[in-house]
Order: sequence, then C-alpha cells, then structure tokens
Amino acid sequence: MIPGPTSLPLISHTVPFLRDPYGTYFRLRDRYDGAFRLPVLGQTWIVLPGPEAIEAVMTGAHFSTKLGLRAFAPLFSGGLLHLDEDHRAHRRILQVAFRSEAMRGYLARLQDQIGPILDTWPPDRTAFEPLARDLTLRQAAHVFMGLTDDAAIARFNRLFQTEIAGTTALIRRPLPLTRMGRAVAARRTLADDFRALIAPRRAEGGSDLFSRLCVARDEAGATLTDDEIVDHFNFFLAAAHDATTTALTVITWALARDPTLQDRLRAEVDALPDGPLSWEDLPRLDLLDRIHKEALRRFAPSAFTARRVLEGFDWQGHHIPAGRDVVIALGPVMMDPDLWPDPARFDPDRHLAPPPNRYAWAPYGGGAHKCIGIHFAVMQLKVIVTALLRRRRIALDPADDPAWRLLPTPGPKNGLPLKLPLR
Repeated sequence: MIPGPTSLPLISHTVPFLRDPYGTYFRLRDRYDGAFRLPVLGQTWIVLPGPEAIEAVMTGAHFSTKLGLRAFAPLFSGGLLHLDEDHRAHRRILQVAFRSEAMRGYLARLQDQIGPILDTWPPDRTAFEPLARDLTLRQAAHVFMGLTDDAAIARFNRLFQTEIAGTTALIRRPLPLTRMGRAVAARRTLADDFRALIAPRRAEGGSDLFSRLCVARDEAGATLTDDEIVDHFNFFLAAAHDATTTALTVITWALARDPTLQDRLRAEVDALPDGPLSWEDLPRLDLLDRIHKEALRRFAPSAFTARRVLEGFDWQGHHIPAGRDVVIALGPVMMDPDLWPDPARFDPDRHLAPPPNRYAWAPYGGGAHKCIGIHFAVMQLKVIVTALLRRRRIALDPADDPAWRLLPTPGPKNGLPLKLPLR
C-alpha cells in the first residue's frame, strides 16, 4: 500500500496543493520517504518523486500519455502529446515541419514583425506579462498560420485565449456557460477555421508551420488527414504559446533583477552583426542559451504531468497496479536542493556543467514524447530577447518584484511591472 495523507471526502488536498504545489510535494516526499498518494482535483495521484522516476515514466512502454492527460481531452485530444499507438507514425510526418530548411523560413518570419511590435511598447512602468503574451500570440498567428490581417489576428487571439482558459476550469465537462464550455466552443470554431485553410494551403504552399503540416509526408509518403492536421496544429499552438510566454517573462524578470547579467547578455547581443539574426548567429548566443535553461529550471512551464499505468510494475518497494495514474514532478525536481544547490537563486552559469542527473533538468519531457518543437522554442526566444535588448533597457523597482503563481503555468501575480526605456 502506497502511503499518503488522509482527507475527508470531497475535500482532499486540492486547496493546499494549489496554494503551494512545490511545498506540498517536498513535505509529502520527505514524510513518506519516497512515493506517496495525493488526493487532489477529484483524483488520487500516485506521485513518484525524483529524476529517476521522470526517466522511468517518460521512457517506459507501459504508460499511456493519452489516458494520463484525459482531463485535457476536450481541448487537445488528437494532439501529438495525447497519442499513444499512432504517436511514432505521426511524429515522423510532423518532423518534416521542423527540419533545417523549414526552421530557416520560420526564422525569417519571426523577424518580420518583431521590431514594429516592440517599438509600440511603452518605456514607462507597465505590466510586462500581457505584452509578452500579446507578442507571442501575434507571432503564432503570423509564423504558425501565415495571418497578416489585423482583424483576423485579433479574432484568432480572442478565440485562442478563450480556449486556453479552459485548461484551468474547475468544472471539467463542457457544460453551457462554464469556462470549459466556452473553451470547447472556441476550440470548435478554431478547428473550423483551420479546416477551411487546408485545401488552399495544399494547393498554394507556404513557409508558415500550418502550410508545411498540410503537405508534410514521411519517407514512405504517408500524410495526415484533415482532422489530424487540425488536432496537431491546435496542440502545437497551445504548447508553444504557454512555454514561450513563460520563458520570455522569466528571462526578462531575471535580467531586470540583475543588471550585471543584463549587461553581460547585452554585450553578447551587441557583438553580433547588425541587422536581423542569421541562422549562423544563433549558436553564438551561448549565454542566452544558459539563461533560457535557467528560466525553465526556475519556473517549469509544466511542473507536474500524469500517465496512466497500463501494466502493473514495482517501484522502490511498492507495486503500482494497472489502471492507476502516476504523476511525475518535473518542476519540483528542478528545484530540489539535493540536486541544485541554492535552487531559488537564478544562476545561468550552473548550466556550464551537465545536470546532476540526466533527468534532473527535463522541462521538455523525455523519451518518445519529448517536445518536437524544442529548437523552434529556443530560436524564437533568441529572436525576441535579442530584438528587445537592442532597443531597450529593462528596469524593475524592488517593490514590484512579484510573487509567482506556479500552476497551471508560471506567471507573476502582479503582471511584472517594468520600465523599458530606449537605449
């Protein structure tokens, strides 16, 4: 029997977990010296702590991602992360959209609008996270969908934000007038919009991600159906938007709090040739790579993730039967002081050395389901941060240093007020 705290029916540990998810994890891990049960969100999780558990679950064959993430099925079913049997075949097709030639095209598109958008940002004290969210949504509309019309972009942004709001809905069924109901309705409208674009994009082509998905085929010539394109694209949008917004906000916060680090990074940026970033410039941003890694360690975009056990297995003296949900803690593991000394300190140079364990740093997951868009995410952050530092300085009043929410995705509770004066 796996140990865990007792709770009254219907109360569980949801409130303390949502209030302090990392603290709850560490307290229960230490109390039970390993795996523990956690009654939360109407379910009973079996939490397997540590990087070894992340590796075992991410690389094991007897787990279902689709069933483990079923709470998000109304919004993201059919997306790459939510597939089991067809995952490998679909990934081979989708990988075509992330090859070098495609990535070079995305690099050019990422820089089409970045300057004019940043030039509209006010220099005086303003909340940064909404600016970052708007920027990444605009880039998603342009780079992922090829949209250029302001009205079309605004409509897409409105529908997409309504869909994403459903990820935090307490009522998980899409009932009318509920947050999940509105989210599913927005997802349905977006799906109709995406589906209407498929035929013309197959005929005309394009350098945006959606156009490439429409014509993608693997070495054997296999392609995706219209519904599969819609499902994968919908999930790509959500995954890329949340992760990029989180990372950009954390990086900017860290640079504002540490002027010396900001000056170091600006020197790296200023050493690049003038003009848009080239493909050859990207590897030269070594410090920015480490800052990005540290941002994802400090505030993991997805702190916890679940898998359904398909075949019972033994773990550190416990038997985990088939049919149970196991949860691994990517975020807490990256904040574990036994693995990362002084984990609350933002220190990019800790990434000059390999991580203390292969899965001690795993914000992109691992195994067969490791994020397919890692290199795109890194490239996008480099484009945005480089353009920002070439134009602005970043300043934070200590009184505005935020408290952070950690779930469902990290973000500053006060929106992160910053000053962004021109250089």
